[in-house]
Amino acid sequence: MSLQSVAKQFVDLCNQGKNFDVMQTMYAPDIVSVEASGNETAGQEAVIQKSKNWAAGLTLHGEKVRGPFFNGPNQFAVHFTFEVTPKATGQRVTQEEVGVYTVNAADKIVREQFFYEGNW
Repeated sequence: MSLQSVAKQFVDLCNQGKNFDVMQTMYAPDIVSVEASGNETAGQEAVIQKSKNWAAGLTLHGEKVRGPFFNGPNQFAVHFTFEVTPKATGQRVTQEEVGVYTVNAADKIVREQFFYEGNW
């Protein structure tokens, strides 16, 4: 599979609301996830749990993923727009972020790094 095919599949699945399917099937066992704060989470199951914890703290009303945008032979980026209501505030908001993904020779995502607009 090519980087373009991996990235297109990623975007297509996310736009179908299948983010956890992406993590289960497209992430390498040793993936590293880096938040805008610099906090790192290592390992597929730990990264999936981090995402489950994030999702548990809000109501997700919608998600749109734009891209992919390519950088070199093994990276792509996507732009996420989330419509959410954090349970802590009860106020619906739009959250945007950019995710940059690094893909290995086995077509698995080995690194994700997020860039946020404002403070989350």
